[in-house]
Amino acid sequence: MTTTYTVFQEQLPELFRQWSRECALYVPARAAEGFYDFRPWHEHLEVAWEYDVAYNSPKRYLLPPRETLIRYDLAAYTAEPVFEAPAQILFGVHPYDLKALNQLDQIMEGGSPDQNYMRRREATLIMALDPLTVSPTAFWGSIGADKVNHGYDLYWTKIGPASFLVQVGSARGEELLRRAGEPMKATAADREAARRAKLRALSLTRANALKYNWEETPRILGRSWDSPIWRKYAVMCLACGSCNLVCPTCYCFDIREEADDRLEKGERFRAWDGCMLESFARVAGNHNFRPKALDRYRHRYFRKGKYIYDKLGELGCVGCGRCVRACTAGIANPLAVFNELWEESGNEY
Repeated sequence: MTTTYTVFQEQLPELFRQWSRECALYVPARAAEGFYDFRPWHEHLEVAWEYDVAYNSPKRYLLPPRETLIRYDLAAYTAEPVFEAPAQILFGVHPYDLKALNQLDQIMEGGSPDQNYMRRREATLIMALDPLTVSPTAFWGSIGADKVNHGYDLYWTKIGPASFLVQVGSARGEELLRRAGEPMKATAADREAARRAKLRALSLTRANALKYNWEETPRILGRSWDSPIWRKYAVMCLACGSCNLVCPTCYCFDIREEADDRLEKGERFRAWDGCMLESFARVAGNHNFRPKALDRYRHRYFRKGKYIYDKLGELGCVGCGRCVRACTAGIANPLAVFNELWEESGNEY
């Protein structure tokens, strides 16, 4: 049976102090009116326990927007690989974001493992937190992203005004929990309160939901390559790439090099890239195998709804709704697009 403890909110300041002495500690906090994001913890920071969704996903702590891979000396003809993996704790990661990180783990570990990512992942402890509120653009409850059973070191569920049920996911997590003294074992009543809290959060997602079983999405897309729905939305696309930047499961990057103004030293780095950008599919000779907005728009949905599923057995979308909020043209809504495609298919699935 999984080990569970009851932790009270008054214990958290001391735990946070202990943890922050050893590594960087990031927690959800209010960033602006109606927006939340992960911030470095400090004594006077108020943790946003009831945040609905962080504006930026935790992905950036494992796959930074810009990351140096190699530093080289042009004069000495030498080059050294760079592996930056700071010790860090991500506290308060919602299940759908943890599901996205677990998906990135599979992708980055497969084939030739991405050493930069793997080292950051090894240096990172993740503490999940069940949501108490739901973003109006979220639909994670209808695509199986409301729960995870691995990938975390501790899993926190708020079960009272000032108490949490904490489920242990790793020995490292349990050791951290003991930094402020021996925690109290959870009772059956506490576990039942946690179960009810999860159900309450899930019930809040019913306002936005797929109209069909999410596992049918790949087959629906497979019949929709020539659907007029792609053109209907693509004509409004501004190719800004905002949906790519906020998506917790996008992992594409470009590799570039920069030298200093004296051409003595330089570095090779990778930076986030996105399939919605016109330059993404441009290759040598200035050829572009996805030159039209329709091609790029359709590819993004096939990537999220079919290609990743064919590879991993799960959707490449976790229903967080970030892309819906970030899209400057108001067309990046997987829930709306998938439901329209299902209706167009004659509700056959």
